[in-house]
Amino acid sequence: MHRRTLLAVGLATLLLVAGCAGGSSSAESTATPDERTIQVAGTGSTQAEPNQAVVDVAVVATADDAATARQRLAANASQMRSALTDLGLDDDQITTMRYDINRDRRRPREEGTEPRVQYRASHAFEITLTETDRVGTVVDTAVQNGATEIYDIQLTLSTDRRRSLERDARRAAMTDAREKAENIADAANLTVTGVEVVRTGGGGAPRQYAGGAASATPTAVADAGTDVESGPVSVTATVRVVYNAAPENETDT
Repeated sequence: MHRRTLLAVGLATLLLVAGCAGGSSSAESTATPDERTIQVAGTGSTQAEPNQAVVDVAVVATADDAATARQRLAANASQMRSALTDLGLDDDQITTMRYDINRDRRRPREEGTEPRVQYRASHAFEITLTETDRVGTVVDTAVQNGATEIYDIQLTLSTDRRRSLERDARRAAMTDAREKAENIADAANLTVTGVEVVRTGGGGAPRQYAGGAASATPTAVADAGTDVESGPVSVTATVRVVYNAAPENETDT
């Protein structure tokens, strides 16, 4: 049996942008009679396999009047929710994103006739999964039980997992910054004596990061199941640090 594949597009990157200007490769040392500092930017990254998936689907129904469109939509949406519940999903994993009913005046096929008025009712849902290997089954079940549109599939990190990786990435960035500062200090016959300033940025929910999630697009193949393939999600942190420095002969006394 053929299986259709959802291919994740690229590796996602969660970028924690430094709080002041300058690239991650920049470095600067200053020396005055009263103050000596070394300014560097450090970068660190970690990665992990996605442990959360978010599937955006919609149920759509049409009719010649709004009431009938709403009734058809309610029946199909209820059927889809019941099927997903039978798979083991909780109610809080299936949440409403959007609900609307619109009047559509379609252009008549023949000139001189009145436009046909049709009502389109739509109920969009966001389905959140902690078992990413079940995405294909959830998509198939939704489509087979009333869902007519698959908007998006996000393969991402849970909030707790993302925060843990951010901490690791920041530690790696600070290590990188320290190594750069010590190399510069050694070349200038200085010794790093402490940290003056550290600047770093923060982030938001995993799905809303720039490149914070891998996406997938379904390929329609008759009588086939749905597979999802994904790569790891990488988390990158950038910090900018100003170090204090002193001449080597001063630190020896």
